[in-house]
Amino acid sequence: MNAHHYLKHVEEKLQELAAETDAVKKSAGFQQYLDTMAKFWQYSYHNQLLIHFALPSATRVAGFKTWSSLGRRIKKGSKAIMILAPVTRIEKKDDKEEKVIVNFSPVNVFDVSQTEGQELPVLEITLKGDDQQKLLDSLMSFCEAKGIKLNFKELGVNGLYGYSQGGQIVVSSQDSVNTKVNTLVHEIAHELLHQTGEGKSLSKQQKEIQAEGTAYVVCKHFGLETKSFTYLALYEADSQQIMANLEAIAKASKEVIEFLIFIFLSRFARINNKNLSRSRSNGNKLSCMFSNFSFIQNDL
Repeated sequence: MNAHHYLKHVEEKLQELAAETDAVKKSAGFQQYLDTMAKFWQYSYHNQLLIHFALPSATRVAGFKTWSSLGRRIKKGSKAIMILAPVTRIEKKDDKEEKVIVNFSPVNVFDVSQTEGQELPVLEITLKGDDQQKLLDSLMSFCEAKGIKLNFKELGVNGLYGYSQGGQIVVSSQDSVNTKVNTLVHEIAHELLHQTGEGKSLSKQQKEIQAEGTAYVVCKHFGLETKSFTYLALYEADSQQIMANLEAIAKASKEVIEFLIFIFLSRFARINNKNLSRSRSNGNKLSCMFSNFSFIQNDL
């Protein structure tokens, strides 16, 4: 497939994603979710460590008043998790100058597993299933070929699936294989598009649109449905903003898809290496394999 046709294909996929994202943003359930999540803090790294050491299984943490406002109560006998919260005060000097003083005070928080009451609204971002292990393995090979260090490990509370740090990607080890695939493509896109030059200076929103748009196109290409529209709705992306990033998404997704196809074909060749004399049969198998990829052509 030539560059023009590929760009057109990506444009069609992004139009689907844009429409789905706009629909999510208009839903009452989405607004309810935003209202609820606004009450949870984005805890610092040091507080995440304190939470982890106190309760390694913690996933969603808040104080007593926050849980009460959400219609949930602390279970009897639950042991509080102690973290440090900033306390700000202003000191006046000579009745003119003001100095802001920030101290830290210990406060108690509780994980959602230590509470009971009204159900919290759920916005699905993670993917179910572990049937894409081969795709995950191939993405790991992509990282190795690009010199990107990849680690899988437990990440912090209140929602974190992975992150990119320029030459290094970390993906949550606690999620399903299919979620890991989606997250890894997303972080690979950050590596390809946002670590140098102009891409580094883009806004957070635009970076996330490009990264998740890339994940959407790559995953859809290999038959994996994603929740990209929900993710982008959380970043307040609209259809116009998504389509404005077409070229960057096309560039990153093409690089990833072409590498993955090369890996798949290489594996196919190795499997059939013992049967070289049956080249016609192998050719038929190869044709069948190509039919599984929606827009792979001989000139890709």
